[in-house]
Amino acid sequence: MRSKWSLLLAALLIASLALAACQPKVVEKVVEKVVKETVIVAGTPQVVEKVVTEVVKQTVVVEKVVEAPKEGVIPGLKAVPRNRTWIAAGLGGEMVGGFTDVSMFNPFVTGISRGGIHHIGGEGLFVYNMIGGDYYNWQAAGHEYNADFTEAIIKIREGVKWSDGEAFDAEDVAFTLNMLKGKADLLYGMDIEKYCKTIEVVDPLTVKLTFNMPSPRFIWDYLTYRGSLGMVMIPEHVWKDKDPATFTNYDPAKGWPLGTGPYKLVASTVEQKVWDLRDTWWGAETGFQPMPKIERIIVLPSMSEITQAQMLMNNELEMAFSMTPTNMRLVNSQNPKVISFCDQPPYGFIDWWPIFVGFNAEQEPFNDKDIRWAISYSIDRDQIVSLAFNNYSEVTSLPIPNYGGLKKYFDAAADQLETYNTLEYNLAKVDAIMTGKGWAKDGQGFWAKDGKRFSFEIITFPQHPSLTPSIPIVTEQLRRAGFDATFSLPGDFADRIYLGDAKVYMFGIGGAMNDPHATFYRFHTMNYKPTGERASIGFYRWQNAEFDAIIDAMAKLPADDPGVMPLWEDMLDIWLPELPIVPLIQTVIQVPMNTTYWSGWPDCNDPYTAGGYWLRDQLLMWSRLQPTE
Repeated sequence: MRSKWSLLLAALLIASLALAACQPKVVEKVVEKVVKETVIVAGTPQVVEKVVTEVVKQTVVVEKVVEAPKEGVIPGLKAVPRNRTWIAAGLGGEMVGGFTDVSMFNPFVTGISRGGIHHIGGEGLFVYNMIGGDYYNWQAAGHEYNADFTEAIIKIREGVKWSDGEAFDAEDVAFTLNMLKGKADLLYGMDIEKYCKTIEVVDPLTVKLTFNMPSPRFIWDYLTYRGSLGMVMIPEHVWKDKDPATFTNYDPAKGWPLGTGPYKLVASTVEQKVWDLRDTWWGAETGFQPMPKIERIIVLPSMSEITQAQMLMNNELEMAFSMTPTNMRLVNSQNPKVISFCDQPPYGFIDWWPIFVGFNAEQEPFNDKDIRWAISYSIDRDQIVSLAFNNYSEVTSLPIPNYGGLKKYFDAAADQLETYNTLEYNLAKVDAIMTGKGWAKDGQGFWAKDGKRFSFEIITFPQHPSLTPSIPIVTEQLRRAGFDATFSLPGDFADRIYLGDAKVYMFGIGGAMNDPHATFYRFHTMNYKPTGERASIGFYRWQNAEFDAIIDAMAKLPADDPGVMPLWEDMLDIWLPELPIVPLIQTVIQVPMNTTYWSGWPDCNDPYTAGGYWLRDQLLMWSRLQPTE
């Protein structure tokens, strides 16, 4: 059994290596894209390839990985030495090979990449380090709720400035929230409408929020930078006469996008986004933070993990998106200067983003909870951990990260998880469910009804360290359970999930760090969009009014309120039997960090940040890294 799986995974790796070997520096896929599917041939899983043609945003899907940028690549940029430049690759907007938001820096529309608008040029009012647990007042000096959490006062830090020299003040915060309030086509718009009755300026450094209901989580949920979440404020003097739904926030001649962070955007192309250190930054001027020593940050888009590995070996990158254990060892063997977050298993950090099998739950047959459970019973999660990650990961019974603050919620769910065991691998139960629904296995062992097989395609990231290695294993397990499943790795996978075109997909879910509300709020009907309409966080397309009421009740309580736990158990009484998504494993992020030019990286002994350049607390890292030369 294990040898067959090893062959399967080896075939995937060899295909990736062959692609990289053909074009080690520049890889281009225009119009045609090769995807892999697992099929059964004579009872043995084999990987086959097919060529598909894709068009995304009326533009041909292009995967283009360039050499590490050198002086003169973009005309007009000042010279910055390599040992004062910091280059990262991966997660460039969830499309492999190129940025699609070259001239779009509006942070409130969907499809914006993690190329810097939030956390390189921008900053948060508050910042939370999800690994170390540290909470910082950043643009804000602090906040305070009233006794019943129906009001909150936010104090703005004195001395914060926009990159054009204008003061950042309460007017900007109130303008941002009021601009978004009630606008369904903008991120956070309906959340602000739901919670905020009024947003008022008390004085230049004070904002008062009056809520429609007790809202003790509002500042945490929406105004705190953590993981990839948190609202960036915008300058009123730029946005006040703009249509927020169409404004691109991009005009290099005017210095747009403005931010309060230490870096300004100097170039944006399909191949890279370039941010240069500003001459002045309020954080250094006020003594709040030291001026970063990094003079230029270059962000490259998603690319093959093998290509990232080659660039790390050649000292062409400081950091890349997470590596699988095999490739991390390969890089380190060729370039010992490349280290990981920990020098012991699991070598990385547990991300806030556990992965799952998801569905368009309003589409047949996946609108049937029994079918979703049959798929869950088909999956051996321990085998995923063993084969895909050399045991450097862990299964998860619930779609929340294994953080210390969440342990009590796992513990409280123990009895319910005995009844609804989301980790159970049981093909007998699969057979019982499917035959009870009128399905029977055909001559090749696949479920069929009325002459039609139970066939579906699973999609996920083309390059992701947890999802991409897992999907062939999950697909083969489903095939062995009788489902005619295949998988593909399309460049437009995110659009397919958000629009509901994908009936089955593998993805991650985030939000929870200290209590589970922020994750399970994503299933609230408020976030629902029908198939064909783009959803931001409610793409599961599952609805339950009783569940909504419990989530709303939980939102009115502080995270540490003793009333949260009974609501958590009530919520699971609904969610577990329905199983809108199938939890799989925790995500371990093993980020390669190159010490050739820079020292002072975060690690498991000093987790001052998680160490993912795409995360919103990374100003903590820019300020700490020191040049080695």
